[in-house]
Amino acid sequence: MNRILVLLSVLLLLAITQLYAQNPARISIKGIVQDTNSTVLADATVMLLSPSDSSLVNFGNANDKGVFEFRNVKNIPYLLKISYVGFLPYQQHLIASATAVNDLGVIKIKPISQELLEVVVRTAKAPLSIKGDTIEYNAASFKVPPGSTVEDLLRKLPGIEVDGSGNIKAQGNDVKKVTVDGKTFFGDDPKAATKNLGAETISKIQVFNRKSDQATITGVDDGSKEKTINLELKDNFKKGEFGKITGAVGTSDRGVLRGNYNRFNKKEQFSVIGYANNINETGVNWSDYGEFKGNNTFSSFDNGDFGFGSGGDAFFIGGDDDLLSSFNGKGFTNNLGGGVNYNYTHDKTKLSTSYVYNQTKLNLDQNQNKRTFLQNGSFSTLDTSSTVSFRANHSISGRWEQMLDSTNTLITKANLRFSNSNSAVGTRQEYINNNNELQNRINLNNSSNLNAYNLNGTAIFRHKFKKVGRVFAASSSFVRSTTDGTDNIRSLTQFFEASNPNDQIRAIAQLNQNANRTLTLKAGLNYLEPLSKRFFWENFYNFSNNQQNVGRDAYDGLFETERYDSLSTYYENRITYNRIGTGLRFNKKGINLSLGVAALRYDLSGKVYPTEGGNLTTQISKQYDAIVPNFTATFNPQQSTYIRFGYGINVNAPSISALQPVIQNTNPFYITEGNQNLNPTKSHDVSLSLSRFNQSNFTSINLWMNYNYYLNQIVYNQTVDANLVTRTRPENMSGAESFRTTLYSSFPIIKTKWTTNLSANYTFSTTPTLVNSVLNTTNSNAYGANIGFSITPSDKIFVTLGGNYSINNIQYSIETRQNQNIISKGLNIDAKWSFIKKTFLESSFNYTGYENDRFNFSQNIPILNVSVRRLLMKDNRLEARLAAFDVFNRRQAITQTGSQNFVTYQQAFTLARYFMLSLTYNVRGHDAKLKKNNNMF
Repeated sequence: MNRILVLLSVLLLLAITQLYAQNPARISIKGIVQDTNSTVLADATVMLLSPSDSSLVNFGNANDKGVFEFRNVKNIPYLLKISYVGFLPYQQHLIASATAVNDLGVIKIKPISQELLEVVVRTAKAPLSIKGDTIEYNAASFKVPPGSTVEDLLRKLPGIEVDGSGNIKAQGNDVKKVTVDGKTFFGDDPKAATKNLGAETISKIQVFNRKSDQATITGVDDGSKEKTINLELKDNFKKGEFGKITGAVGTSDRGVLRGNYNRFNKKEQFSVIGYANNINETGVNWSDYGEFKGNNTFSSFDNGDFGFGSGGDAFFIGGDDDLLSSFNGKGFTNNLGGGVNYNYTHDKTKLSTSYVYNQTKLNLDQNQNKRTFLQNGSFSTLDTSSTVSFRANHSISGRWEQMLDSTNTLITKANLRFSNSNSAVGTRQEYINNNNELQNRINLNNSSNLNAYNLNGTAIFRHKFKKVGRVFAASSSFVRSTTDGTDNIRSLTQFFEASNPNDQIRAIAQLNQNANRTLTLKAGLNYLEPLSKRFFWENFYNFSNNQQNVGRDAYDGLFETERYDSLSTYYENRITYNRIGTGLRFNKKGINLSLGVAALRYDLSGKVYPTEGGNLTTQISKQYDAIVPNFTATFNPQQSTYIRFGYGINVNAPSISALQPVIQNTNPFYITEGNQNLNPTKSHDVSLSLSRFNQSNFTSINLWMNYNYYLNQIVYNQTVDANLVTRTRPENMSGAESFRTTLYSSFPIIKTKWTTNLSANYTFSTTPTLVNSVLNTTNSNAYGANIGFSITPSDKIFVTLGGNYSINNIQYSIETRQNQNIISKGLNIDAKWSFIKKTFLESSFNYTGYENDRFNFSQNIPILNVSVRRLLMKDNRLEARLAAFDVFNRRQAITQTGSQNFVTYQQAFTLARYFMLSLTYNVRGHDAKLKKNNNMF
């Protein structure tokens, strides 16, 4: 009997083995999605999930006939899931198929009532759903290790790419904005929220095309889109507190102390932030800054300008970016800063206030080689410089938005800033003539001190009429600024070719006392009238008046009593701008056309006095009129296709510094002077962009093109004398042009596992300038290519790889023998590996190469950073990290530039290899006390 049972078992096992052996390794799975009335459900979201943990394996959309098909998938069991707005989610367990095609036939899904919709949405666990142009991801369906940030979570989502620096692309387009629960909670920088929030706080991620602010206000779609991500928090994180404090010590006396604390509920947010370090972090990182600023802070429609193009924004009104880093990666810095912020949002009121302070001390040593080309040769300048500088800023800012009623809104903004800076620069320059001989040498020791004050404010009033689309808006703003400072100029120059001994050495000791006063007033009006359901008429007016008083007294630097009248001046300048325009819009089924025209006038006047209160010596008064057209067309025939074309003429006034008839002789071998006779610059601007995203396979392709032609462009013409002294003066010249195009594509090789992106770009520019009264035209042709891979083979490993290569061919008409190719190439690899529970190995490798065939220059710089991170305590509140920066000790700051009639190579010393141990304590989550009374304190 036992033998019979054994025999039957063997036969059964052989039969099962034979059955599976006959099953194909890969198959196609297809079907048709319909409702219970046999109506096809086009664009229904269809997914294949793993039966064990419901992780996403593959996904797609039904076509316009309701047909879906997954090709060349592994022949293993799956969980099929289908979702469609307004219908019950459908799921079916699929077993391994005995045939090459597993045809599921017609699948009918049932509609649901409105009462059940919220329950279904709340309980459905579909990894993603597609609703029009919105893709919604269920965060719980994409596994990331404990302690991961939103940035780590985004890397797991199909259709989203995050590079090593945290820059985000969705469907091939740069993500311009990240909101939290629909609010601009972390400012305008997308990396703010993604680097700060923990992945465990997120319930859903929504990707969509955000309409422009003007379209949101008027209710009329103007065709402008902005790729946006919204992070929906889990319920228990929508009220509570979060923050962190980090302390770190390292080799070479390196140290860091940084922290922030945020407490928020539905109405309020209170934030405190601070930092101190000597590792070249000159401001808080964007994630901390986003936490600090909170919502209600940034709005691109808050500038008070109306109409197409620049909107008459002839003069920039300063913002409140005191905490942001302006460090360019060169030298060594010591940094300190902090601030407090309070935001309030309730019903019709939004309020944001803040105070910040920051200071930075910089020590910078660098070398520079500059080659300047003339008609009959060239000369070189070799620089060695050492700089010590300090800057400090105080800033108080506020923004208040009040919806007065259902039709009227008032917005006011104000910012008050005080700053102080000083610097000391020692420079040694050697001038090598065309015969490769040392002709001049100069030693410079310059110092300066500056105190500045700035107050600016803006008020905007908007009224929406009962008639949809009819809107009136008015704005006014002002800027008041004052700067007072001194410049101490010391130089000793040797002229080696001078025959007269008295001309061989020249010394300068000069003291400049500077006082500048600026007052800017702006105003604007806008009225939008709907002519029909499809046509809208817009009218606008912009005004600005900028008045600046510049005073400079130059004295003998040794005795400080003898005044240099030739280097002293008192200058009054006024630029008045008026623009009135009208435009017609058309909107229908994804087609948006806008045609407008505006008349503008600049009134420029200037007065020059030998001293304040002295007799008038020079007076300039002139007007500049222009008619500027503007045309834009956007086509959005399908949710996944977007085309935009634009043409316009922009007119920009000269900068105040370019107009000032003041001689700047900080370097006696490079003297600049302003020009009161400058006219505004006019440019013809043409742009084209195309975007296509395939929702079924998450493949995207994008093309951008932009062309500019300049009339009366402001360029700095040069005169170089026999002693190699360069004098520059801004002049108007026409004929400059530029063109840039970029092609970008992203596609998955293995869905949810491996994504590839490719891009190519080309840039052309031509710039005319006069060198010793001879026209030189500099042509630049730059080509570049990039390739990148984003690989997530498992929940514990993430890798990005990228490579780039670019070549810039620069040609000089004045001296063709100096034409050259500047080459840059790079390779970067970033990896994160959770090799032990709650322990992570993180590394980044960046290789950069620089070449210049004209200088026979070649430099390769490999940078490797490695760290081990360990999460500790309950809820991963404590984090320990041991990090090594620049393991090979090769970091340098190198730049190569070519422009006008020169090319520059610059090398600076900066922070290189060091090791650091850090501890971070995280405050995250829900505060039960806030539940009870919903109060901040």
